[in-house]
Amino acid sequence: MAVHVAAIDFGTTYSGYAFSVSAPETDLKDVEILSNQIWNSGTAEVASLKTPTCLLLSKDRKISAFGYEAEEQYADIVLDGDTEDYYFFHRFKMNLHNNKNITMSMVLEDVRGQPLPAIDVFSLSIKALKDNLKSTVEIKNIELNDKKTKWVLTVPAIWTDTAKQFMRKSAEKAGIPRDRLTIALEPEAASIYCQTFPSPGCREIGEIESRYMVVDLGGGTIDVTVHEKLPNGTLKEVTKASGNGCGGTSVDDAFIQLFVRIFGGPLLNSLKSESPDSYLYLLRSIENVKRVFQPTQTRKVNLTIPYATLDDLCQSNLGENIKNVISASSLACNIEICKDKMRIEPVFAKSLFKKTCDNVVTLIQSVLQQGTVGNVSSILLVGGFAECKIVQNALITAFPSINIVLQDDSGVIVLKGAVLFGYKSDIISSRIARCTYGISLHSWFNKRIHDQKRKFISKGKKYCKNTLENGENS
Repeated sequence: MAVHVAAIDFGTTYSGYAFSVSAPETDLKDVEILSNQIWNSGTAEVASLKTPTCLLLSKDRKISAFGYEAEEQYADIVLDGDTEDYYFFHRFKMNLHNNKNITMSMVLEDVRGQPLPAIDVFSLSIKALKDNLKSTVEIKNIELNDKKTKWVLTVPAIWTDTAKQFMRKSAEKAGIPRDRLTIALEPEAASIYCQTFPSPGCREIGEIESRYMVVDLGGGTIDVTVHEKLPNGTLKEVTKASGNGCGGTSVDDAFIQLFVRIFGGPLLNSLKSESPDSYLYLLRSIENVKRVFQPTQTRKVNLTIPYATLDDLCQSNLGENIKNVISASSLACNIEICKDKMRIEPVFAKSLFKKTCDNVVTLIQSVLQQGTVGNVSSILLVGGFAECKIVQNALITAFPSINIVLQDDSGVIVLKGAVLFGYKSDIISSRIARCTYGISLHSWFNKRIHDQKRKFISKGKKYCKNTLENGENS
């Protein structure tokens, strides 16, 4: 068993790290999990144990800053007119989910369209987190022995093997030794944590042969899997992980499309390119609305906007001030401006969550309908997006007979579970094979099961072409 464990949860919107220097003698409950207590969020309104997945590089590809600090520094760089000397990347993890042709030579473009090798962007981001972790350890006067430390990097379970391998290579390039690096699947890490430290509302998941679903609602992806507690205390995967790319950022996209409908795409593009600090400020405000908006809310939703910047862009691009632009919009009956607040009618605001909520419900239904699932006692909600009350309510409404449980500190459960996984990775004793193999061959033609179109005759005998002989499932 490793003496020390350091875990990095590399997310679409937020990332963080945690570590432990106290290997448990027997019980994982004895592990003391430490982390950066609070990231320096500067002027950001959202306090978090994680930091935005933002990377600022100098022209010579050296790390200038990561996270909140990167956002703040880049805002100053834009004001100083020095953007030519820097690269700024944010929310780039989804490129590994959306890209079906991942290679070590693929490139990413920063917010200004400047290209860099993707492997450099990912590895430097991981290095920034690793370096910050080591600084935290030094400040806390904790001894973290490099030669005795196991590193754990989390990835979505639904990612392809190629994407997972890309993250492994990125971590190695960031200076993490291959022989001390372990990849943890996000829902598995969450499940281990929930087993070790269950919330009061889901004690039954610790019972032998209990089956429960883990729904990891992240910023970019949603991972759904079902686990069963075995008599020996390990966990068995009942279904292979399912998921999609409809995480929390899909709600962000719906809000951004609202702005496109009001102000037009060109103006929003100008906001991104000319005032990226204001655009990031808008994304933070949307993030805050996702957390606090209540499903039964009858008062208007107040979305804080970069008023002065948007007003300037409206006048320079559209020839009207922001209030007149909104008044002339087809959405004027649902939206009004009051100082720096965009006030949105609650029913309309809720509609911006509908597509994402429907996708989450449909995904869970499809897993529950699989014949191998059996009786699921609880659905555990983890991940930062799980804190969204609108999503919680949609699931409670859709699955009234199942215990829906929001784990405490849901946004950092995967991270903390990754530390536990580092100490006891064999706790997941059985997984469903993602693929099987088969052999394509010609077999005797059977009119009861074979398509007439595939029949052919050779040496007077009837055959069916291109049949598949199944291999083994593992």
